Amino acid sequence: MESFIKINDWEIKRFLSVILSVQLGILGLIGLDAIGLQVSILRQLIVFIYLTFVPGIIILRILKLHKLGNVETLLYTTGLSLAILMFTGLFMNTVYPIFGISRPISTMPLIITISMVVLILCILCYVRDKDFSNPNFINIRDVLSPPALFLCLIPFLAVFGTYLVNFHHNNILLMLLIVILVLIVLLIAFDKFISENLYPLAVFIVAISLLYYRWLISSYLTGWDVHVEYYFSNLVKMNSIWVPTIPNNVNAMLSVVMLPSIYSILLNMPLTWVFKIVDPLLFSLVPFGLYRIFQKQTNEKVAFLSCFFFVSFFEFYSLSPGRQWIAELFVVLLILLMIDKNMDKIKRSFLFIVFGISLAISHYGLSYIYMFSLIAVWLILIFRDSLVIQRLRGDFHTKFSKYKRGKTAFAGNLNFSKTKNETINPTFILLFITFTIAWYMYVSSSSPFNTIVNIGNQIASSIFTEFLNPEVAEGISFITQEMPSPLHSASKYLHLLTQFFIFVGILVLFLKRDGMKFEKEYKAFSFVNFGMSLADIAVPYFGGALNTARLYQITLIFLAPFCVIGGIIILWIVSKIVGILWTEQHVRSSLKVLSVFFAVFLLFNSGFIYELAKDSPGSISLSQESIKKYGNVLDKVRLYKAYFPEQDIFGVKWISRNRNNESKIYADFAHKILPFTSYGMIPNEYVLTNTTIIKKNSYIYLGYLNTCYGIIDREGDNYWNITDISSLLNEMSCIYSNGGAEVYYR
Repeated sequence: MESFIKINDWEIKRFLSVILSVQLGILGLIGLDAIGLQVSILRQLIVFIYLTFVPGIIILRILKLHKLGNVETLLYTTGLSLAILMFTGLFMNTVYPIFGISRPISTMPLIITISMVVLILCILCYVRDKDFSNPNFINIRDVLSPPALFLCLIPFLAVFGTYLVNFHHNNILLMLLIVILVLIVLLIAFDKFISENLYPLAVFIVAISLLYYRWLISSYLTGWDVHVEYYFSNLVKMNSIWVPTIPNNVNAMLSVVMLPSIYSILLNMPLTWVFKIVDPLLFSLVPFGLYRIFQKQTNEKVAFLSCFFFVSFFEFYSLSPGRQWIAELFVVLLILLMIDKNMDKIKRSFLFIVFGISLAISHYGLSYIYMFSLIAVWLILIFRDSLVIQRLRGDFHTKFSKYKRGKTAFAGNLNFSKTKNETINPTFILLFITFTIAWYMYVSSSSPFNTIVNIGNQIASSIFTEFLNPEVAEGISFITQEMPSPLHSASKYLHLLTQFFIFVGILVLFLKRDGMKFEKEYKAFSFVNFGMSLADIAVPYFGGALNTARLYQITLIFLAPFCVIGGIIILWIVSKIVGILWTEQHVRSSLKVLSVFFAVFLLFNSGFIYELAKDSPGSISLSQESIKKYGNVLDKVRLYKAYFPEQDIFGVKWISRNRNNESKIYADFAHKILPFTSYGMIPNEYVLTNTTIIKKNSYIYLGYLNTCYGIIDREGDNYWNITDISSLLNEMSCIYSNGGAEVYYR
């Protein structure tokens, strides 16, 4: 039987020979590029594999971590490799200038240093693990089976579909892609075609397809935060050094200033495409890891449906690439370690520290959320066995005992059991808090630390005066806002229904006296995250720099399976009402019903339904042409806040090259914040309003939205008409025009 062997369990000499061969191949490819003999795509592919997997897989062998399983091996390998890249970049940036190397983050210092790190790790690996050899065989027939090949072809549909949209304004392939993704969840729920051993692959494929469906649109950056992240990444790439004193939250994140820059330099790939190709590949490992977390604590189908719900929520694939994506990967790794009770305690503690520190230097918002969650979880675990809590749970259990008849069938299918051996301890909590606070206080002029202090002050000063105020509590605003059409109202109620399912699932988790198979630490994190989602609805400014959708997406890392469990419970209650006997067959049937529900959920979230009905379409992937033809003014404003035609980018680049550096540039809100920051490398320009007084030797920049539709964007969903400044423009000279963007000078 033909097979291949998982590299982590290879005999040591064969393992090291492969690593060193890859190392030599990379040096050869970079050398060929240096003399002008470029090999298209090969360098990008080989160097990506090398940077993303090689350092991590060697560390796993140094730790003697074998037989982890394919999912765990891939995740731990990637997490360790990313951590090594960030720490190595930080070391080079700090130490090399002392020895006269003024441009440490450049090709030669990077490749020499990373190669030396890998060689040192190889030596340690040989010393520590030279006697191990217990290969794990995988049947090649599974890899080359028709279902596996079918799944692997789906991301190419996203690639070709976005190409059609970008260059031929045709969305037919992307519409087909959404239909196929819906088909996948139905096939799995109905036990057709795709077997259980391919569920992790299916999760990865759905995730990467949705991410490429969104982020391969346009040859330039789309979205919001990514423009600021591009600015700081490009600043490091241009200067070949990171300046940690620049006072900006983003500048404090090594996931921004190191990772994209290192990938871009060594892959010889434009930074734009690192954000659009490499980052989605890394982020798609988040639901891939969540599948393993959910599957360990429920079962395969519940885990898959939970992950499908997680990736179907629009914020998953609309979230800007960069620091939060990397941070979420480290959160998933921490959760996976937390529920893994078989790993050696010392090795697990080491990985906890590495991934915890990596989280802190990846995203300040998610680090603060995890830090406060850790403290709350620790307190919950301390008091979970108190007499008061036991009594409360007993009273609730008694009141709901009439539902106990369905417990056996439900528990049997979800595989409930008691667990023990907690992993959240004061040492790790103290270490994580100390490092996080210290990093944020001493990097970027304390900007990340000041941010959380300001948010805390806002919450404290307004929690009583503005509690449940929809103007400052985004969750309440979403619940109370009017929708533009019945279809959008249907989508709103679908979202509210998923949140009701989560509430029911969490309630069941609390009431189950015997406990589900969820680890007690995971239960505590789930209660805390559910509390945060409630607080974001009612407490003003609770989300801080994160809006409600982003915070909700983060909480779904823990809460997604409770949406499925809550849905099962609701269907069970309905069956009791109509007098149907609850059996294991009905549990399986409920999963089929939920799969249809989640399929519809994706159709709405992706914009497929709105595009099909031409009803206030908003997807920049599916509906660019529809928005131009059928969209109202607000639809167009929202489109061109996230998507900038090439005329806009060309105009921004022109003015950045040709302007007088002493002159001010005025642009509408979106252009001032986004393309001027990224492609112009000119942050902090001036916002153009209908009351702006333009002084001499100043520029006005007008983008595609301004010139073609006569709309000037303001912050939020506000806008005004360009005719309000027509007299001002008449007094200025148009010095640049490309059919979409214009530059005026006074």
